[in-house]
Amino acid sequence: MNTRASHPRSTRALRALSVAAVGVVALVAPLAAAAPASAHSSLIDTSPAADGPDGASVIDALPDRVSLTFSDDLTPPLPTEQQQGGESTTQIRVYDDTCADAGLLIADPGRADTRDCTDYAAGEAVVEGPTVSVDVDNQGAPAGTYTIVWQVVYGDGHPDSQMFTFTAENAVAGEGTPSTSPSAAPSASPSETPSAAPSETSEESTPDPAETTEPGASDPEASEDPDPSPAIIEGEGPLSTPAVVAIVGGALVLVLIAFIIVMIARSRRS
Repeated sequence: MNTRASHPRSTRALRALSVAAVGVVALVAPLAAAAPASAHSSLIDTSPAADGPDGASVIDALPDRVSLTFSDDLTPPLPTEQQQGGESTTQIRVYDDTCADAGLLIADPGRADTRDCTDYAAGEAVVEGPTVSVDVDNQGAPAGTYTIVWQVVYGDGHPDSQMFTFTAENAVAGEGTPSTSPSAAPSASPSETPSAAPSETSEESTPDPAETTEPGASDPEASEDPDPSPAIIEGEGPLSTPAVVAIVGGALVLVLIAFIIVMIARSRRS
Protein backbone atom coordinates (compact mmCIF):
# COMPACT_ATOMS: atom_id res chain seq x y z
CA MET A 1 0.00 0.00 0.00
CA ASN A 2 2.79 2.42 0.83
CA THR A 3 4.61 1.49 -2.39
CA ARG A 4 1.60 2.36 -4.52
CA ALA A 5 1.14 5.69 -2.72
CA SER A 6 4.76 6.65 -3.18
CA HIS A 7 4.73 5.92 -6.92
CA PRO A 8 2.53 8.90 -7.91
CA ARG A 9 4.67 11.15 -5.71
CA SER A 10 7.85 10.00 -7.44
CA THR A 11 6.24 10.56 -10.83
CA ARG A 12 5.23 14.11 -9.90
CA ALA A 13 8.73 14.80 -8.60
CA LEU A 14 10.29 13.58 -11.84
CA ARG A 15 7.93 15.75 -13.87
CA ALA A 16 8.79 18.77 -11.75
CA LEU A 17 12.49 18.10 -12.21
CA SER A 18 12.01 17.83 -15.97
CA VAL A 19 10.18 21.15 -16.10
CA ALA A 20 12.88 22.80 -13.97
CA ALA A 21 15.62 21.42 -16.23
CA VAL A 22 13.87 22.79 -19.31
CA GLY A 23 13.59 26.18 -17.59
CA VAL A 24 17.29 26.20 -16.78
CA VAL A 25 18.19 25.44 -20.41
CA ALA A 26 15.80 28.15 -21.65
CA LEU A 27 17.47 30.73 -19.41
CA VAL A 28 21.08 29.69 -19.88
CA ALA A 29 20.92 29.65 -23.71
CA PRO A 30 20.08 33.38 -24.15
CA LEU A 31 22.60 34.32 -21.46
CA ALA A 32 25.31 32.37 -23.22
CA ALA A 33 24.48 34.17 -26.46
CA ALA A 34 24.52 37.57 -24.73
CA ALA A 35 27.83 36.95 -22.96
CA PRO A 36 30.04 37.98 -25.92
CA ALA A 37 27.99 41.17 -26.38
CA SER A 38 28.54 42.21 -22.78
CA ALA A 39 32.31 41.98 -23.14
CA HIS A 40 32.91 45.40 -24.68
CA SER A 41 36.17 46.49 -26.21
CA SER A 42 38.65 48.23 -23.92
CA LEU A 43 41.16 51.04 -24.41
CA ILE A 44 44.66 49.57 -24.57
CA ASP A 45 46.85 52.45 -25.78
CA THR A 46 46.87 56.22 -26.34
CA SER A 47 49.20 58.60 -28.11
CA PRO A 48 50.31 60.66 -26.27
CA ALA A 49 50.42 58.34 -23.28
CA ALA A 50 47.84 59.03 -20.59
CA ASP A 51 48.35 59.80 -16.93
CA GLY A 52 47.95 56.60 -14.92
CA PRO A 53 48.49 54.85 -11.62
CA ASP A 54 52.22 54.66 -12.33
CA GLY A 55 52.57 58.41 -12.61
CA ALA A 56 51.93 61.41 -14.82
CA SER A 57 52.59 61.41 -18.55
CA VAL A 58 54.87 64.34 -19.48
CA ILE A 59 55.76 65.10 -23.11
CA ASP A 60 57.69 67.92 -24.78
CA ALA A 61 54.77 69.78 -26.40
CA LEU A 62 51.26 69.20 -27.73
CA PRO A 63 51.61 66.92 -30.81
CA ASP A 64 49.87 67.43 -34.15
CA ARG A 65 47.84 64.20 -33.79
CA VAL A 66 46.08 62.29 -31.01
CA SER A 67 45.09 58.62 -31.33
CA LEU A 68 43.48 55.90 -29.22
CA THR A 69 43.69 52.15 -29.81
CA PHE A 70 41.15 49.63 -28.48
CA SER A 71 41.19 45.86 -28.12
CA ASP A 72 38.64 45.34 -30.93
CA ASP A 73 37.55 47.10 -34.09
CA LEU A 74 35.36 50.17 -33.66
CA THR A 75 32.21 51.12 -35.56
CA PRO A 76 33.00 53.85 -38.12
CA PRO A 77 31.06 57.11 -37.69
CA LEU A 78 27.92 57.62 -39.72
CA PRO A 79 28.01 59.92 -42.76
CA THR A 80 27.34 63.57 -41.97
CA GLU A 81 23.83 63.50 -43.44
CA GLN A 82 22.89 60.56 -41.17
CA GLN A 83 24.27 61.98 -37.92
CA GLN A 84 21.64 62.83 -35.32
CA GLY A 85 21.63 66.55 -34.63
CA GLY A 86 24.64 66.99 -36.91
CA GLU A 87 26.97 65.48 -34.28
CA SER A 88 29.22 62.55 -35.01
CA THR A 89 29.00 59.50 -32.76
CA THR A 90 32.82 59.37 -32.83
CA GLN A 91 34.66 62.38 -31.41
CA ILE A 92 38.00 63.37 -29.91
CA ARG A 93 38.38 66.78 -28.27
CA VAL A 94 41.56 68.37 -27.01
CA TYR A 95 41.39 71.04 -24.27
CA ASP A 96 44.14 72.84 -22.37
CA ASP A 97 44.04 73.51 -18.61
CA THR A 98 42.19 76.82 -19.06
CA CYS A 99 39.03 74.80 -19.81
CA ALA A 100 37.76 74.21 -16.28
CA ASP A 101 34.68 72.24 -17.37
CA ALA A 102 36.42 69.74 -19.69
CA GLY A 103 36.13 66.96 -17.11
CA LEU A 104 32.41 67.66 -16.64
CA LEU A 105 31.74 66.52 -20.20
CA ILE A 106 32.08 63.00 -18.76
CA ALA A 107 31.14 63.45 -15.09
CA ASP A 108 28.13 65.76 -15.59
CA PRO A 109 27.48 66.80 -19.22
CA GLY A 110 24.46 68.88 -18.27
CA ARG A 111 26.64 71.27 -16.24
CA ALA A 112 29.60 71.42 -18.63
CA ASP A 113 30.15 74.81 -20.27
CA THR A 114 32.93 74.75 -22.87
CA ARG A 115 31.84 77.78 -24.88
CA ASP A 116 34.95 79.72 -23.85
CA CYS A 117 37.29 76.74 -24.25
CA THR A 118 39.66 76.14 -27.14
CA ASP A 119 39.32 72.74 -28.81
CA TYR A 120 42.62 72.03 -30.56
CA ALA A 121 41.17 69.09 -32.52
CA ALA A 122 41.09 69.87 -36.24
CA GLY A 123 38.45 68.10 -38.32
CA GLU A 124 36.55 64.90 -37.69
CA ALA A 125 37.89 61.84 -35.89
CA VAL A 126 38.88 58.98 -38.21
CA VAL A 127 38.35 55.28 -37.40
CA GLU A 128 40.73 52.67 -38.81
CA GLY A 129 39.99 49.24 -37.35
CA PRO A 130 40.59 49.43 -33.59
CA THR A 131 42.21 52.90 -33.76
CA VAL A 132 40.54 56.32 -33.75
CA SER A 133 42.58 59.47 -34.32
CA VAL A 134 42.24 63.19 -35.02
CA ASP A 135 44.57 65.90 -36.30
CA VAL A 136 45.50 68.63 -33.82
CA ASP A 137 46.02 72.32 -34.60
CA ASN A 138 48.84 72.82 -32.11
CA GLN A 139 50.12 76.19 -33.34
CA GLY A 140 50.42 78.48 -30.32
CA ALA A 141 49.35 75.73 -27.93
CA PRO A 142 50.56 76.57 -24.41
CA ALA A 143 52.41 74.39 -21.95
CA GLY A 144 50.36 72.71 -19.24
CA THR A 145 47.90 69.89 -18.67
CA TYR A 146 45.70 68.76 -21.54
CA THR A 147 42.42 66.86 -21.30
CA ILE A 148 41.40 64.49 -24.09
CA VAL A 149 37.65 63.76 -24.15
CA TRP A 150 36.75 60.88 -26.47
CA GLN A 151 33.59 59.19 -27.65
CA VAL A 152 33.40 56.00 -29.73
CA VAL A 153 30.98 53.24 -30.72
CA TYR A 154 32.22 49.70 -30.14
CA GLY A 155 31.82 46.93 -32.68
CA ASP A 156 28.71 45.64 -30.87
CA GLY A 157 27.01 49.04 -31.20
CA HIS A 158 27.60 50.09 -27.59
CA PRO A 159 28.63 53.79 -27.27
CA ASP A 160 31.14 54.90 -24.67
CA SER A 161 32.86 58.14 -23.71
CA GLN A 162 35.74 58.76 -21.31
CA MET A 163 38.72 61.08 -20.89
CA PHE A 164 42.43 61.08 -20.08
CA THR A 165 45.08 63.72 -19.37
CA PHE A 166 48.75 64.39 -20.01
CA THR A 167 51.15 67.32 -19.52
CA ALA A 168 53.10 69.29 -22.13
CA GLU A 169 56.28 70.87 -20.77
CA ASN A 170 56.70 73.46 -23.53
CA ALA A 171 54.48 75.69 -25.63
CA VAL A 172 54.29 75.42 -29.41
CA ALA A 173 55.36 78.59 -31.24
CA GLY A 174 52.73 80.22 -33.41
CA GLU A 175 53.25 80.63 -37.15
CA GLY A 176 52.94 84.41 -37.04
CA THR A 177 55.37 85.08 -34.19
CA PRO A 178 57.88 87.78 -35.38
CA SER A 179 61.56 86.87 -35.07
CA THR A 180 62.85 90.48 -34.67
CA SER A 181 61.52 93.71 -33.26
CA PRO A 182 60.20 96.20 -35.88
CA SER A 183 62.27 99.03 -34.38
CA ALA A 184 65.56 97.11 -34.55
CA ALA A 185 66.09 97.35 -38.33
CA PRO A 186 66.69 101.11 -38.76
CA SER A 187 69.14 101.40 -35.80
CA ALA A 188 72.20 101.77 -38.07
CA SER A 189 70.79 104.58 -40.21
CA PRO A 190 72.06 107.52 -38.05
CA SER A 191 75.70 106.40 -38.38
CA GLU A 192 75.40 105.91 -42.14
CA THR A 193 73.88 109.34 -42.92
CA PRO A 194 74.73 111.75 -40.09
CA SER A 195 73.21 114.79 -41.80
CA ALA A 196 69.80 113.14 -42.07
CA ALA A 197 69.79 111.80 -38.53
CA PRO A 198 67.30 114.26 -36.97
CA SER A 199 64.59 113.80 -39.58
CA GLU A 200 65.05 110.06 -40.03
CA THR A 201 65.17 109.43 -36.29
CA SER A 202 61.86 111.18 -35.72
CA GLU A 203 60.23 109.25 -38.52
CA GLU A 204 61.67 105.90 -37.55
CA SER A 205 61.01 106.27 -33.80
CA THR A 206 57.26 106.33 -34.46
CA PRO A 207 56.49 103.11 -36.34
CA ASP A 208 53.31 102.85 -38.30
CA PRO A 209 50.63 100.96 -36.27
CA ALA A 210 49.83 98.96 -39.39
CA GLU A 211 53.43 97.66 -39.45
CA THR A 212 53.62 96.74 -35.76
CA THR A 213 50.40 94.76 -35.81
CA GLU A 214 50.94 91.46 -37.53
CA PRO A 215 48.37 88.70 -38.08
CA GLY A 216 50.17 86.31 -35.74
CA ALA A 217 50.25 88.86 -32.87
CA SER A 218 46.48 89.14 -32.46
CA ASP A 219 44.76 88.22 -29.23
CA PRO A 220 44.55 84.39 -28.95
CA GLU A 221 41.03 84.73 -27.58
CA ALA A 222 39.89 86.32 -30.84
CA SER A 223 40.75 83.14 -32.75
CA GLU A 224 38.73 80.88 -30.50
CA ASP A 225 35.58 79.38 -31.88
CA PRO A 226 32.67 81.21 -30.24
CA ASP A 227 30.26 78.45 -31.05
CA PRO A 228 29.39 76.30 -28.05
CA SER A 229 30.78 72.79 -28.21
CA PRO A 230 28.09 70.10 -28.44
CA ALA A 231 27.84 67.91 -25.40
CA ILE A 232 29.49 64.52 -25.43
CA ILE A 233 27.02 61.66 -25.21
CA GLU A 234 27.37 60.37 -21.69
CA GLY A 235 28.53 56.79 -21.55
CA GLU A 236 26.35 54.18 -19.97
CA GLY A 237 26.80 53.36 -16.32
CA PRO A 238 29.08 50.63 -15.02
CA LEU A 239 26.32 48.03 -15.57
CA SER A 240 25.19 47.75 -19.20
CA THR A 241 21.93 46.09 -20.25
CA PRO A 242 23.55 42.71 -21.03
CA ALA A 243 25.25 42.74 -17.63
CA VAL A 244 21.90 43.35 -15.87
CA VAL A 245 20.31 40.52 -17.89
CA ALA A 246 23.17 38.22 -16.88
CA ILE A 247 22.77 39.09 -13.17
CA VAL A 248 18.99 38.58 -13.19
CA GLY A 249 19.33 35.36 -15.19
CA GLY A 250 21.97 34.07 -12.80
CA ALA A 251 19.67 34.73 -9.86
CA LEU A 252 16.84 32.81 -11.55
CA VAL A 253 19.16 29.90 -12.27
CA LEU A 254 20.13 29.75 -8.59
CA VAL A 255 16.45 29.71 -7.61
CA LEU A 256 15.77 26.86 -10.02
CA ILE A 257 18.73 24.89 -8.71
CA ALA A 258 17.47 25.34 -5.15
CA PHE A 259 14.02 24.17 -6.29
CA ILE A 260 15.53 21.06 -7.91
CA ILE A 261 17.44 20.23 -4.71
CA VAL A 262 14.27 20.57 -2.63
CA MET A 263 12.30 18.34 -5.01
CA ILE A 264 15.02 15.68 -4.97
CA ALA A 265 15.06 15.72 -1.18
CA ARG A 266 11.28 15.35 -1.03
CA SER A 267 11.26 12.46 -3.51
CA ARG A 268 13.86 10.61 -1.45
CA ARG A 269 11.84 11.07 1.76
CA SER A 270 8.73 9.75 0.06
